[in-house]
Amino acid sequence: MAENKKKKESLSFQAEVSKLLDIVANSLYSEREIFLRELISNSADACEKLRYLAITKKGLLGDQKDLSIHIRLSKKKKIIEIEDNGIGMSRQELIDNLGTIARSGTNKFIEAMKTKKKDDLSAIGQFGVGFYSSYMVAETVDVLSKSAENKETNLWSSNGKDGYSIENQNKKDRGTIISLKIKKDADEFLDSIRLRSIITKYSNYIPFPIYLKDLDSKDKEEKVNEGEPLWLKDKKKIKKEDYKQFYNNISFNFDDPLKTIHYNAEGVINYKALLFLPTNQPMDLFNPDRKNKIKLYVQKVFITDDCEEIIPHWLRFIPGVVDSQDISLNISREMLQNNPIISKIKKGITIKILNELSALADVETKAYLNFWKNFGAVIKEGLYEFNDHHDKILPLLRFHTSENEEVISLDDYLLKMVKNQNEIYYFANTDKEHIKNSPQLETFIDKKIPVLFMTDAVDEFWLQNASKYKDKTFKSITKGKIDLSKIKSTNTKEKENSESKNNTNINDLINVLKKELENKISNVVVSNRLTKSPIILIADESGMDINMEKLMKMHNKTMPDSKKILEINPNHPMILKLSESLSKIDHKKLSSLLLDQANILDGNVLSNPTNYIESLTELFIK
Repeated sequence: MAENKKKKESLSFQAEVSKLLDIVANSLYSEREIFLRELISNSADACEKLRYLAITKKGLLGDQKDLSIHIRLSKKKKIIEIEDNGIGMSRQELIDNLGTIARSGTNKFIEAMKTKKKDDLSAIGQFGVGFYSSYMVAETVDVLSKSAENKETNLWSSNGKDGYSIENQNKKDRGTIISLKIKKDADEFLDSIRLRSIITKYSNYIPFPIYLKDLDSKDKEEKVNEGEPLWLKDKKKIKKEDYKQFYNNISFNFDDPLKTIHYNAEGVINYKALLFLPTNQPMDLFNPDRKNKIKLYVQKVFITDDCEEIIPHWLRFIPGVVDSQDISLNISREMLQNNPIISKIKKGITIKILNELSALADVETKAYLNFWKNFGAVIKEGLYEFNDHHDKILPLLRFHTSENEEVISLDDYLLKMVKNQNEIYYFANTDKEHIKNSPQLETFIDKKIPVLFMTDAVDEFWLQNASKYKDKTFKSITKGKIDLSKIKSTNTKEKENSESKNNTNINDLINVLKKELENKISNVVVSNRLTKSPIILIADESGMDINMEKLMKMHNKTMPDSKKILEINPNHPMILKLSESLSKIDHKKLSSLLLDQANILDGNVLSNPTNYIESLTELFIK
């Protein structure tokens, strides 16, 4: 019997394992380092299983009550060892776990892997075959394991090509030792600093201590991982300084977090999230290549910090951690993009953040306004997207207005609307000073109608998707007709102004301008917007808003100017004087002069300023 136990037996891999090993050994991987993550995860599972079984089976832990993982390396011997004192494996379990793949879908997975070249093939754990990632870096793999339940010890060995062998061995301690004979092209991993970085990247929060030892060095074995993740701790036991330190570490920001969002979602999808609202704006916030800073974990094992699907791009400034037990370990990039669980987590996170922002806006007004100043333009991008969150985003918006320097919400605006006002009026222009001094505001100031200042470039774009707030429509004051006739003016000359519109001379001036400028403008009309200025340009109702056109032309210099509507103030002294002197003035020069003035008032650069000055001088000399 003793001889039988020592007998070495050679066995063949299951056909699918052979195919898989061939792919693993000969494909080019973008993340070969994941082999260590896989083996540590397997060791952690073995420790977890033993801890669970020991609850009902007294004495199973024996003298080794402290469960741990030990990693050793030797550059001289070209080996890496991963040892745990977990549940261990029997002979049959070694055959079942390492020699066969019973899991369904393996053939489909193998076919998918064959079509990949240099892509990230780190998805193998998705099919329960993470152990085989060892062959990305190892020529041979030995697995020495002693089962905690039947006490037998066996050595499993394979080069990943010609099957494997199993023989009985003597191993004093319970658990498993995996020995890797490292390939020549993988000697980068025979470095303790390199292994330390991999462990802290992927396995920092494994719930068992991980020790690292360089066998070629006299340095002592050292614990590498932190252990219990902050996001799994009881919130009541976490200090403010701990949150701040964690925030600084994961975000690379140096400010204090404005707000910490730490919660546990339970239900159809289970996950834990630890997120932070920054206080200050990162320098690269508007960099088109900037990615979010959410780290995705699965059962405390780091998966990726490059998961654009876990949080909307318009919340990219929020750093944090999401950990879920419902996602498959080692889920691939391709699977992340189409994973329904990820989509549900994203929705849950987004709603949670928006609710927290709403609460912050209600309770800490000053802090929220500072936050909005730094991140409001990015949040507005969420309105540009077609999503389910517009109703939560719109109340968060804050604007300066034509009334004073106070910043208000849309709900505040609705309360400020005057009698008979049916629309939310706004003025879009990235130059706030231009807006404040623009003639476009004159009649609105006169009638005490508040106008929202839309000063972010994104405003013109989101307004196309979110055209209403509650039952009120957004209306640009620089585009199309605006009917304010039902709103009383504070100007006592309003009646007089109305009568002057029928002035024959004004009609004659309009006709002259229409004729001379027919190739440059779409129409000339009497203005009901102007009370002080003589003339103004307005976008056609069916055309592009003036500010939008300017933004588009910044990206397309060859884009032609659209024809605007020219509005004139029939009560302005200059307009009255010109209309009375039409018979004495060169109509072409007059028309060109007035169009140039309108462009100046609109903040446009004249294409021929010299001609404008000459026409102006000639007009005054006469």
